[in-house]
Amino acid sequence: MAGVRVAVGTSELRIHGQDRFLVDPELGLFAVFDGVGGVEGSERAAEFAARELPHLCRRLPGEPLERLARAVEAVGSRIAALGLGATTVTAVWVVGEAGWWLSVGDSRLYLLRGRELVQVSRDQGEGNLLDSALGFPEPDGLLTRQRGRLDLQAGDRMALVTDGVTGDFSPDVLSAEELAGALSPSSAQMAAEALVEVGRKWDDRTAVVLDWLGPTGAQAPAPAPRAGPGRRPSDEAGDRRRPR
Repeated sequence: MAGVRVAVGTSELRIHGQDRFLVDPELGLFAVFDGVGGVEGSERAAEFAARELPHLCRRLPGEPLERLARAVEAVGSRIAALGLGATTVTAVWVVGEAGWWLSVGDSRLYLLRGRELVQVSRDQGEGNLLDSALGFPEPDGLLTRQRGRLDLQAGDRMALVTDGVTGDFSPDVLSAEELAGALSPSSAQMAAEALVEVGRKWDDRTAVVLDWLGPTGAQAPAPAPRAGPGRRPSDEAGDRRRPR
C-alpha cells in the first residue's frame, strides 16, 4: 500500500447474501456493508455502495474525512433514487498516521490497542431496528453525523464487522471478552476468521481486520480543487427506524 503499512484479513459467512466488504489497498480504504433486512433488494444497496464508494473518494474535493462523508452521502442519495433498498456502512480511510472513520447503521468499528478493546462506533438503532442507513431519507448532514479520527500507533488492530458477528439479542450478543479473544490471534487473517467463527447470530457475518504497522513517510492524498465549503453534519438524529 502506498505510504502506509497495513496487514489486512477478511472473512465472511454468507447466509442471506446481504453483506459486502471493501478492501482498496491502493487508496487505503476499507469498509463493511450490511443490506437492511425487511427492505426489499437491500443486497443491491450493499453491492452498489461497495463498488461506488472508492471511486467517489478519489474524485470528490476536500480532506479525507470530508471526502469520505461526501462520498457516503452521495452513495446514499443514489441508492434511494434507484430504489435499491438500504444498507449500513462502516468505513476506515487510513492516511499516514490517521484512520478517518465513518459509520451509518449498526455495523461496528473496534480498536484493539494492546489488551484494551474499544468500540469506536455506536449503533444507530437498537436490536434489529435501525435509525439510519444508506437509502433511508435523511436531512442533509444527518446521515454522516457519526465520524471521527483515530490517531494510530504501531501495533493497533482495527476490526470492521457486521451485526451478524456481534449479534442483536441474547444469547447471540458477543461480550467484549469474546470479541477481544477472537481478535487476539497473531495475524489479521486469523483474527478475521475467528470473528466470523465466534459469531452466533444466524445471519451473514463479515469481518475486515486491519493491523497498522506504522507510517512510511506517507502524505495525505492530494485533495481535488475545492468547489466550495463542505456541509457540516449535525448532531441531531431523525427518528427513522426500520427492521433488520
